[in-house]
Parts: sequence; structure tokens; C-alpha cells
Amino acid sequence: MRQQYSSYDECVDFFKHAQTTNPNLFKVETIGTTWEERDIIAVSITKNIDTHLNKPALFYTGTIHAREWIGIELSLSFAKYILDHIDYDPQLNSILDRATLYMVPCANPDGFEYSRNHFSFWRKNRRKNADGSFGVDLNRNFSIGFTPNKNTTSNVYSGPNAFSEPETVALRDFVISHENITIALDYHSQGNVFFPAHNFMHEDAIDAIDLNLLASNMAEEIRKESGREYGVHMGKPPVHLISGSGREFYYSQGALSLVVEVGTRNISDYKEHMSENIDENLPALMFALSEVNNYKKNNSLSRVENFISTEVYSKEINLKWDYKDDESVYFEIYRSKKKKGFAQASNRIGMTRLKTYTDKNLKTSTNYYYYVRAVCKKRNIKSSYAQVLGVRTHPAENMFSKILYPLADKIGYVGEKTKKNANHFGNNSMFVGISESKGECFGVCGFSLSTIPQNAIITSAVISFYPMNRVSVQVESFGEWRIGQIDERTIDDISSFEDIKNAKSLSYIDRPTGSAQLSQGIWRTYEFAAQEIAVLQKSLARSEALFKFEGPSSLPLDRASQLMQWDIGYGKFSGGLTYRPKLDISYTVDEAKIELQSSREFTAFENKIIDNELAAGYDKDGSIKYACIEFDLSQWPEMDNTVISNAYIELEAIKVDSVNTLRFHIEMILPCEGEKSYEKIKKRDIIERIGYDVSVSDIKSKPKQRFVFDTYAINEMVDNLDKNPKAVFVISASSPKPLSKSQDVTFMDTKRVKRPSLIINYIKKRRNAPAQVDDLRHTIENNIIKLEWDIPNDDGYRGAIVVKNPFRVPCSPYDGQKLYGGMDNYTYDNFGDIGVHKYYAVFSYDDVPNFSEPASIELNPKK
Repeated sequence: MRQQYSSYDECVDFFKHAQTTNPNLFKVETIGTTWEERDIIAVSITKNIDTHLNKPALFYTGTIHAREWIGIELSLSFAKYILDHIDYDPQLNSILDRATLYMVPCANPDGFEYSRNHFSFWRKNRRKNADGSFGVDLNRNFSIGFTPNKNTTSNVYSGPNAFSEPETVALRDFVISHENITIALDYHSQGNVFFPAHNFMHEDAIDAIDLNLLASNMAEEIRKESGREYGVHMGKPPVHLISGSGREFYYSQGALSLVVEVGTRNISDYKEHMSENIDENLPALMFALSEVNNYKKNNSLSRVENFISTEVYSKEINLKWDYKDDESVYFEIYRSKKKKGFAQASNRIGMTRLKTYTDKNLKTSTNYYYYVRAVCKKRNIKSSYAQVLGVRTHPAENMFSKILYPLADKIGYVGEKTKKNANHFGNNSMFVGISESKGECFGVCGFSLSTIPQNAIITSAVISFYPMNRVSVQVESFGEWRIGQIDERTIDDISSFEDIKNAKSLSYIDRPTGSAQLSQGIWRTYEFAAQEIAVLQKSLARSEALFKFEGPSSLPLDRASQLMQWDIGYGKFSGGLTYRPKLDISYTVDEAKIELQSSREFTAFENKIIDNELAAGYDKDGSIKYACIEFDLSQWPEMDNTVISNAYIELEAIKVDSVNTLRFHIEMILPCEGEKSYEKIKKRDIIERIGYDVSVSDIKSKPKQRFVFDTYAINEMVDNLDKNPKAVFVISASSPKPLSKSQDVTFMDTKRVKRPSLIINYIKKRRNAPAQVDDLRHTIENNIIKLEWDIPNDDGYRGAIVVKNPFRVPCSPYDGQKLYGGMDNYTYDNFGDIGVHKYYAVFSYDDVPNFSEPASIELNPKK
């Protein structure tokens, strides 16, 4: 197997040969010498190589950890790709005309060769330490966050001081002397995940959006190539973040910096796995190289500011942003259902020169995340991204939605070999799968359904989990993870492995997730199908739903673990409420029905009005005669707490005296002022047409016809109730013939028994949000930010959601990091930095939910 990998000398020889054969494209230089006196090479690649410093650049580093051979192999493959395609690939040529690629194929030559020839699991360099041990972890030896470590035999020994090693000095000096570097990628193995640089705080830096989108876009290129899904995970500072890494140093020098963890082993089988990992990462590297020009440190395009939603509806969202006026600039808008979504042509929803955009045809009760960037067509560059905007569409008119979270004692895992399974609930993580040490492990997640009414009719449901670590999932073509609802009545002890394993299964939810689709740091959602909703529906009577999360139950011969780690949102090592599993349910309730018969009917002829008659068509002179209907709506239910789900008018044709060419339609009109007249009806103010028109042949085959209101017509009818408790409709005829005479249809009998009917179906539902909370304020307790507010005096108030956003006042409860949701009048920002600028917003909500406008405060205002 190892003979298929290149040695360091073979790598150096390859790049020197490329320089000899392509001197205008490749340049090789020595940037340092290792302890064992190997040259550390850096390779520059661009068109017209002498101009490399004049172009923005991508900085690639590989194999800084000796046993992670992917870095050196990928650099060789990327260089070979460039050599093979430079003669004809227009995209590659366009990129290298405007950008430079710098590569340090192997940042740890001594350690790499020691791993190849002596001890494959070796990680560090080959410094001889004072105590006779060997090696420093080079990726802990940079200056940013450097942490001293006296344990020289540790795999993460950081060295006697920052930049004590010739390898890190070489990398430091190269980056400092190449200010044109705008993106830095450090390739490692294992995990199939992107780790963006962090700032050692829980507050996002302004370019966190660009880091996440660079990673997500590269991950999308990988997914398109092989179907494998890479995660994106910035980590949860301040605990368990690596310090002294190259990634953070490059970031401190102004580059967007990512660590890319490739594959499921440090040294994969070359033919079966490594070659596939290389192939899928080539388009990702191409994408990153295409982006360097957009992040130039000088003369860059400014970022879009104040990106917000101005109106949110059930199927439509209005967006708005600020930008200086510039005729050469337009904007690209992207939409994702994932907060860490990508932004590519496939999900670009619009391009506009305006600073507003309306996104239509959306799903109700659905979270959407939007990205926008400016594009200058003259300079052929794009700006950094505006901060991500999170919005949730409203429920449909007759719908409610509820997002449920498990209580601490209902979320955890049980292991076959673990001793204290009860301690796994409400504490840190949920392990699902199997390992030699823990045995088979099941995740357990229970939700109370008590806040959903017993008469609810569930229409959709989604359950979601946040994967926080997939390193122990060591195989990518083995095993799958699936979630299923189990019968809690068959379980005596939720923390018993045997009880959970043998619990009665009610249904599995959605499709299982294969190991190649497990991605760290990106929500995994499972959507209920109709039969799965039916099972959940029955759980309403028990006010509880319990789910079992299961993974593979056996191990391959050569692997020790297939355990996936998921965040439960509880415990000091979790991410809190933001990462807690959730069950998102949409539902409706049984409808009530009102049927009103018309209160007045008349036919308007050109020279007269005839009451108690309802005929529409043409008179003997060819003039239209209108059938007019009035309904008295004074007995309708109080509309502030009523939503009409549908409405329609029923007409029955009593007499048809017409040829089949005539068609009839109904219009809702504004009531005429004063005495009725033909002229007023003819010049009527039309509010909306109702339903579709019908032909004479339709009426002959089916005398009773139904004209259904659309949503706009329903809303217009309701809005007009405040002005006049009367709804007026006109039946009008039309004909393709230029002159039709003496043709009509009568829609009511002479005794007014079969009068027109207006039927509405409605549910009791609040139409307006509850009042805002009062007096939002903050204090500092034990170095933690505490937020307090006064609960409004509003019968519809069911709680408040608290959201934090570092960049703007949150415009929705989904526009930022959710800190709290519930009935209390206070919460803490347990991870927030007390000295960093940010906004907090509190949204009141009812049981629909309708959300109030935000009550907000700004901390540490910018000067």
C-alpha cells in the first residue's frame, strides 16, 4: 500500500521537473531547512510566474502532521491536474490569469519520512528534546494562542516556545512576506470536515460568514463529485479549541483560513479510499482558488450592510439591504434551508441592481437562510458576504406550528458496556453506533406533546439533531444512522440499555443516513412521511413521543469504532439551546362552518332594477344584464381571533336560456353608494374575481356551481368588514361573439328558496402578535451577562424568545443565536463575552406563533 504514496524526495523532484518544463507556470523555492537538514519547499503556480506577487493568492499547506499523508498527495494531484488542463481549460486559465497558488506540499518532511519508513503513526517533527524524546507538534507551535506544554512525549507537545521549530518559522516567514495571500487551506486527516479559523470567543467575527461559506461551498463541490458530505464546524470556544495552530496564525495575517480534514484514517488505503478523497477535493480546491480574487486585502469590494427581512408571510419574504450607490454593482441573493448552507449557482435565487428582493413560492412554517453579496461587473470581483439572515415563514392561514425541545432527563444515550447510563442523560453528548469500548449505543430523545392541543391534526413534522463529532466514524461505506419512534409504554427505565434496545418500534422516520452523508457541524433533519405522522398523531393522546436513534450494530474487522457524537444542548461541553435536538410540528384543528344565504338579490337591466330576481346574460338589445348578490356579514365571528381557511359561493342554475358560447364569472365589488342603478353596477369598483368562470355547457351538466375564494379575496372580504358589514357580488356574462342577444341563466327560483349561499370554514386562531416585553435590561453577574424584562399584560402571551446577533438588531426570532425560549422573565448569555459589541432582542409570542416586534438593547456600542 505505502509504495503507492510518494516519498518526500519524489515530491520535490516532481515539482522541480514541473518548473523545468513549465518555467512560466511553476516556481520552486526553498523556504527553510529541517532539523534533519531536508529542504522545505514552497511551490508558486500562476500564469506569467514573475507576476505571482501581484495577484491574490491561495496558500496550501499539507502534512504538517507526519502521519497525515493526504496533504502531500493532494498537492501532487492538484499540480498534475493543472499541468494536464492548462492547455485547454478556459476556467483554469481564467483563474490563473488573475490568481496565484502557493503550496507547501509537506510542512513536516522529517516526520513524514519517519512515518513512511519507521513508525506510521508518528505525528510530530523530529526535534531531539532535552530529555532525549523526539518531536514537537508543529500545529501547536505557532504564536496565536500558543500554550506551553512540558510533556515532551505528548503527541500535542507544543515546543519550548512559539516558533521554536524551523518548519513553523519557514511557514511564518513565507506568509508574512506574501501579503497577497487571501485564503489559506491546511490539509489534514481525518474526519471529512472543514474547521474554519476561530477567534477564541463565542462571538462571531465579521468574516465568520465568509469562512463558513467558503467551507460550505467547497463541501458542495465535494458532494457533487462523490456524494460525500463534509461538515463545517468552527468549534465551541473557549473549551477544547486547539491553540498555536497554523490556521489561526494565517487568519491573524488577514487570510480566510480553514483546516480541511480528509478521509476516515490518517493513512487510508490508496486505491480504495485515498484516490477517491483526492479526486473529490480537486474541484473544491478549484473553487477556493477562484475565490481568492474576491478577498483582496486592498481594493476589495465593500460588504453589503444591514441585510434584513422587512415583511414575512406564509409563502413570501421581502428582503432589504444597504449599499452605496454604484451603477457598476449588482447583487446576488442565495437561499438555503441550512444555516451553514452554500452559495452557488444552484441555489442563487436572484440577481438585481435594486437593494430589495422578494422571495416567493416558499413553504410555510419553514426556516430559510439568506446570503447576499455585491458584484462589480467592471472589475469582475465580488464582495464578502453580508451576514447571514435567518427567517421562518409564517404558518398557513389555518395552521399552527410548534418547535419542541426535549427536557434534560429525556435526552441522552445508553451503551451496552457503559456502567452509568443514567448519567448520560442531560449531560454533554449523545453517542450513537458501536465501539469496542462502549459496545452498541442508542440515542434516546423524548418530547412532551402537552403544549399541542388534543384536537390538533398534525400535517407535517421534522426531527433534527446536531452532529458535533464524526471522527470515530472510521468507515464511509459501512453502516447507517436512523431515527425511529418507539412506544414509551414498553419501557420501564429510559436509561436501561436492554429496555431501549427491546422497546417496541412504532415507525422509522425518513430515510437513514449513510456514513458518507454524516457531516459534522451541520444539522441533520429527518422528515416524517404520512404514515409516520399518523403514528405521531396517536401519541397526542399520551402527550409524549419517544425516539430511538440507532447506528450500525457491528464493526468491520479492522476498525474499533463506528460512533457518531451528537450535541444534546445540555452540559458544560454542549453548545446550549442553539444545538438542542428539536421536533418541529405543524398542525391544524377541526374547522367550524358558517353558511349564509343571500340577503338581497336583484338583476340590473340597462333601464331598470328588478329585485328578487337573479339572471345574468344579455338582453334583447345585446346589453349585459348583471345578477347582483348581497350577503349580510354582521353575524360573522369576531375576526381578531378567527382565521378563514376557505370560502366559496354556491349557485344553482334554475333556468338556462343560452347557447354554449356564453361564460359567467363572479366579482366581489365595493358596495354602491346611494340608490342602485345600472350605471353604477356597470362602472363598479371590482375588488377581486372569485374562482373560475363557467360555461353554459358546465352549467347544463352540473347546475350547482361552486366559486372558491383565493387568499387575497378572503383577506379583502375580511378587511372590508370594518367599513361595511355587507359583501356584494356581481355575476357577469361574456361571449366570444361580438353581439349576443336574449341569452341568460337564472340562478334563483321565484320563491327565493334556492338562494345563493356563502360558505366559510374557519378556525379560532389569533391574527395578531402579543404585546412586546417591557424594559429589557442587562446586568453582569459573576462575569456573565444577565438579561431581564417585564412580561406584558396580554392574555395571548405564551412566552418570549431571546436572540443575540453581533451585527444588527435581530429582525426575527431566527436571525441570530437563540439563547432562550419560555415563560421566564430573564436569561443568561452563558458563553457571551461581556466586552464585545452585540445586540439582544426579545420577541413575545403566542400559541400560533405570532411574534411581536423585537424589544432590543445594544451592548458595548461601537464608537
